[in-house]
Amino acid sequence: MRQVLGAMLTLMLALAVPAAAQETKQETKKVDPVVVTATMVDTPAEQLGVALTVVTGEDLKTYQYSTLDDAFRSIPGVNVVQQGSYGKLSTLSIRGANSSQVLILVDGVRVSSPTVGQTDLSDISPDLIERIEVIRGPQSTLYGADAIGGVVNIITKKGTGPFSATVENMGGNYDTLHNKISLGGAYKIFNYSLSGSHLESNGQFQNDNSNINAVSGRVGVSLPFDSSLAFVYRYNKTDTGVPVKGVFPPPQPVDPIINPNAKQQTETTVMSLEGKTRPVEWWESRARISRYTNNQGFQDPVDPGFDFDFPFRSQVDVERREAEWLNSIFLGKWSTTTVGFGYRHEEGDNKGVFRTARHVPWVLFEEQLRFFDRLFITGGFRIEDDSVFGQATTAQGSVAFVIKETGTRLRGSAGTGFRAPTFNDLFFPDFGNPDLLPERSQSWDVGVDQNLWQNRIRLKLSYFATNFSDAIVCCVPLPTAPFGGPVNAGRARSKGVEAGGEVDILPNLVASFAYSYTDTDNLSTNRPLARIPRNAGSAGLTWEPIPRLSLFAQVYVVSRQFDSYGDLYNSGHTRVDAGGTYRLLDRFGWLQRLELVARAQNILNEKYAEVHGFPALGANFLVGLRAGF
Repeated sequence: MRQVLGAMLTLMLALAVPAAAQETKQETKKVDPVVVTATMVDTPAEQLGVALTVVTGEDLKTYQYSTLDDAFRSIPGVNVVQQGSYGKLSTLSIRGANSSQVLILVDGVRVSSPTVGQTDLSDISPDLIERIEVIRGPQSTLYGADAIGGVVNIITKKGTGPFSATVENMGGNYDTLHNKISLGGAYKIFNYSLSGSHLESNGQFQNDNSNINAVSGRVGVSLPFDSSLAFVYRYNKTDTGVPVKGVFPPPQPVDPIINPNAKQQTETTVMSLEGKTRPVEWWESRARISRYTNNQGFQDPVDPGFDFDFPFRSQVDVERREAEWLNSIFLGKWSTTTVGFGYRHEEGDNKGVFRTARHVPWVLFEEQLRFFDRLFITGGFRIEDDSVFGQATTAQGSVAFVIKETGTRLRGSAGTGFRAPTFNDLFFPDFGNPDLLPERSQSWDVGVDQNLWQNRIRLKLSYFATNFSDAIVCCVPLPTAPFGGPVNAGRARSKGVEAGGEVDILPNLVASFAYSYTDTDNLSTNRPLARIPRNAGSAGLTWEPIPRLSLFAQVYVVSRQFDSYGDLYNSGHTRVDAGGTYRLLDRFGWLQRLELVARAQNILNEKYAEVHGFPALGANFLVGLRAGF
C-alpha cells in the first residue's frame, strides 16, 4: 500500500507542476472558521481549547458523498460503523465512547432516539448542509445528557444572493440511482433554501434493497436591531430490506444467512424555529423551539423453508419537544457571560410493549475570557433535572494560548459528562430496570495546532483520556426483570492520540491525513470496548490539473477490532475511494454550468465487515451529471 500511495503522489506531482506554473503565484490563505457548537455564541476556532473539526458544504460537494456517514471517516478520533450496504444502520463513536454516548444535533436539535439512545446516520440526508462541526471530548456542560464522547452539529445551509438551482442525477452498479435537486437565494429581507433527494439501490444480496427519500428546507427573515428568524424543516424516509437473518445464540456467522422477506421503514422529521436579536452591543438573546419525531416499523414474515420460524412485527414511535432561551452579556472584547434555560420532553411508544415519557428542565452558565488576543479561557456548568432518575450536574473548562509569531496554538480541556438511561434500559418488559442511574465520565485532553510554510501546512495533535463509570451492563437477575436486567456495574477507560493535517503541496494539489490511536479497556470484562479499532488512519489528495477538472483520492486503513461475544474480532481492512468533477459547459442561456461527476468506493473490492456478520458493500461506483442554473 505504501508503494501505491507513493507512486500516486509522485504521478500527481509530476502532472501538477505544469498546470501550477501557469498560475499566478500567491500566498495560500485559509480563513479561520467561526464555530457555534463549542460555545453558546459564535466563536473563532482559534479561541477554542477543544479538539475541533469542521466539514464544509464544499467538502460534501467535492467528494460526492451519497450518504452522511462517509463524511466522518477521515476525522481523527471518530469511528463509523455501518451494518452492511446503503440505508442500513450506520452509527459513529468518538474516542471510545459508543454511539449512545455521542450526541448528534441538526441545527442544535438533538436527533437521537429516546428508546435505543443512538442516532442512525442513514436517517439524515447529506443535502442542504452548510457545514458539520465535530467537537471531540465531553460536552454535557453545554448539551446535557449523552454528550460523553463529543457532539456533532449538522448545520443547514442558508440561502444567499440571487436565485440559483442545482439538479444532479447519478447511477451505478448494484442498480444504484441517486437524484438531487436544490435551490436557494435571498430577496430583500427574506432568504430561502430547499432541496430534495432520492437514493435507491438493490445491494449485494437478496432483499438488500434500499429506498431513501429526503426533503429539506430553511426559510429566514432579517429584522431590525440585528435580529433574525429562521424555520428549518428536514424529513427523511427510508425503506430497506433486512437481508441478514439473526441467529440465536450469537454470534452471527461470517457468511450471512439470508432473510428473504424482512423489511424495515423509518420516518424522521426535524423542525425548529429560532430567533436571534442583538439590539445593543453588549446583549444578545437567542431562543429556539423544536420537534423531533422518528417512527420505525419492522416486519419479518415466516421464511419459506423454515419449519420452526415464526412471524415478528414491531412499531416504535418516538417524539421529542424542546425549548431553550440563551442570553449573552458582552463586556468589551474580554468577557462573554451566557446564561441559558430550557426544557425537554420525550415520549416513546413501543406499540403493544410499553409507552412512557420523561421531562427534563435545565439551566446552564458559561463564561468566556479573552486576554491580550492570545489567551482564551472558557468554563461553565449545567444542571439537568430528569423526571426519571433525578438531577445531574456537569462542569467543563478549556484554555487556548495562541503564539501568533510561530503559528502555534496550545490547547487543553477537561470536563465531566453523563449518558441518561434509555427508555428500553428502563422500561422494556422483563428486561428493563427502572432504578438505573446515568452513566458517568471524566475526561481531559491536551493538544497543539501548528501552521507552517505561510499557512500551507496545517497540523493538529491531541492526547486524550476518559474514565467511564456506572456503565449500564446486562444482565443480572432483578425482581422486575425475570430474564435479567441491566445494572450500573460497568467501568471502562479510553486513552489515545489523534493527529491530522493538510498540506498545500501546490496551489492545485492538497494532501490531507488523519491518524488515531485509541487504547480502550472494559474494566468489567478485561476486553477492549466493542468495535473501536486501536489504529485507524486515512490519507487523501485533491487535485485540479486544469481549471475544469477536479479529482480526489482517499484511502482508509482500519486495524482489527474486538466485536463482542468472547474472542470475536472484526478483521482490519483498507478501503480506497476516488472520483472527481469535470465541467463540460459554462453559461449557455439559463444554464450556468454542466458537470460530469463520479465517485468510486472500495475500488480494491476489499472484503470486510464493520459489524460481524454484516458484510460491507464491495466495489461500487456512481457516475452522472450535475447542472447549475
